[in-house]
Amino acid sequence: MELVLSVLLAYIVYGISQVTDDLLGRAIDRPMWAMRPTLGKALFVAATWFTRPFLESCPTNPVVRGIAASLLSVTLPMVVLTGFIWCCIAAANYVFDSTFLRVAATAVLMLILAPFVLPLITILMLPLTLLILWPLDLLFPLRENIDTQTLTWCRTCKHHRKSKEYEDIFSGLWRSKSMPRSDKLPCNIALETSDVWKRYFSSEPKSRSLFPKDCPSYGKRA
Repeated sequence: MELVLSVLLAYIVYGISQVTDDLLGRAIDRPMWAMRPTLGKALFVAATWFTRPFLESCPTNPVVRGIAASLLSVTLPMVVLTGFIWCCIAAANYVFDSTFLRVAATAVLMLILAPFVLPLITILMLPLTLLILWPLDLLFPLRENIDTQTLTWCRTCKHHRKSKEYEDIFSGLWRSKSMPRSDKLPCNIALETSDVWKRYFSSEPKSRSLFPKDCPSYGKRA
């Protein structure tokens, strides 16, 4: 019973978090429903929060890679939060006999411990996440990695500079909803090509390729 309640609470918390993120984000980053929010739309988003990573991964090349990454991005945080809530409920049940005190103690423990425990657990889970993601990179390589030297894109441009923070397939800045600082972009002339980057980041993250297309400043690297 405690485990079922923990899963249910974790699901509700992530649903509320998704609605809050959508509503409180910058106007340019908000999804369409948040422009004219209603209670019905908010409840629907809260109930279907787990589908967001899968919808955003649909254009991923190949699709299986995106689905696997999305499954991981949903499952691991859910497991962590469920385990944390279960521990709070178990601790409250161990100390108190009254149902009211158990509920109150669980809520207090979650509010006090969450800002400290959850980030620590996330850090400890990072090696496991990387260990799981590494086989995905081998099993489902991006097709963009094939014959990259013949493509007209940033990596073959003389102005390209390496940026792991930007080019990371799963959580790179290329998936950001807003444009990063120019020093974070994989371009040595990011200021001169700012119009290209602005157009690129004004598009939906799920519709982007790894780099902008048709840059007028492209020059073949020797």
